[in-house]
Amino acid sequence: MAAIHRPCFSDVPELRVGDVTLSAIDDPQTQRNKLARVMVDAMYQFVGLLDANGTMLEINRAALEAAGIRMDDIRGKPFWEARWWVVSSQTQASLRELIRRAGEGEFVRCDFEVYGQLAGAETIVVDFSILPIKDSNGDVIFLLPEGRNITEKKRAEAAIARKNEELQASWELIQRQRDELQSLYDKLAVEQKMSERLLLNLLPYPIAERLKARPDLIADSIPEIIADSFTDVTVLFADIVAFTPFSTHMAPEQLVAFLNEIFTEFDNIADHRGLEKIKTIGDSYMAAAGLPDPAPDHAARAAHMSLDMIDALARINRRHGYNLQMRIGINSGPVVAGVIGRRKFIYDLWGAAVITASRMESHSVAGRVQVTDATRRLLGDRFLFEARGAIEAKGIGTLHTWFLTGINPIYAGTGATSGQ
Repeated sequence: MAAIHRPCFSDVPELRVGDVTLSAIDDPQTQRNKLARVMVDAMYQFVGLLDANGTMLEINRAALEAAGIRMDDIRGKPFWEARWWVVSSQTQASLRELIRRAGEGEFVRCDFEVYGQLAGAETIVVDFSILPIKDSNGDVIFLLPEGRNITEKKRAEAAIARKNEELQASWELIQRQRDELQSLYDKLAVEQKMSERLLLNLLPYPIAERLKARPDLIADSIPEIIADSFTDVTVLFADIVAFTPFSTHMAPEQLVAFLNEIFTEFDNIADHRGLEKIKTIGDSYMAAAGLPDPAPDHAARAAHMSLDMIDALARINRRHGYNLQMRIGINSGPVVAGVIGRRKFIYDLWGAAVITASRMESHSVAGRVQVTDATRRLLGDRFLFEARGAIEAKGIGTLHTWFLTGINPIYAGTGATSGQ
């Protein structure tokens, strides 16, 4: 097959493309400007140039020819009055708002339905954007609008969405039929599943697994006692100061929703810091570190959680415009932990260390975290403290205590949490 010879741009003295005449004698800058015009005119998508107020200065040839419009007919007119945009007054108003924002220096982009022909008989969907162009002083001088016809893409997406709806409807029908076939089994199994779910929500996972493996749980007999001793545990108590008078005028639903918001934040902190939530009583919260799985950095975990709780309550206060504060108390030592109850299980702690932690909270100060000497020694120099001195703790006697004030900057950001 004979090769087809096509003239190269550099081989001819003059070449005309549309309104552009390319000449071999053009200097490089002139040639570059002309080639740029050829590129813009040949682009299949809409490209134009407006002044900062939205007046039309130039539009590429491909867009003009597709709409059957001459540049001389629209140059110097507001862009939103062009035939493309008279689909509706709302479309024109939206375009004017975009031009206003772009004139202030913002790049804007959205989808528009516009006329694709001069007669206005056919509408298309365009992916439209306006790029502000600034001068050397940073002032917006021009606006560069650009639009791509995405009508077919939108139609394809709509077809896919319809197909997905059909598939979803078919799937839901299959699900309903399956549920009907298995309804008898579900009714028989619902009590066991509910009990298992509640068990996992109420108890630490290792304890729940131990109980689930026990056949005596489904009998009427009292199950064998589950109790463990832990020599190194840190217990944390927190109480919202003066919450009862604060909540007096709250509706029941509002009160429960607000407490749920607070305690959900605390639960997330406990999960993040590796503590086990023990229980809530009213507006009080109890958690422990180092059980049921021992952890050498139990004191540091509790210290981090207490500081996180203070921050979390501050965020909640900002959201709602409140000024609530907490007292937090922490103590470390041996405890006994176990499951009590026959049908309504609860995992709880006992021992002098628990009582002392509770006293640390009740004898603390609003907005402060109070810790015992035992916890202070375990935390070492990784945290900052303020000596409170001796206090008289109810039922215990004189205790030397400290206020935990923060993390030692030397260790901040190191990722180390152990206070050992």
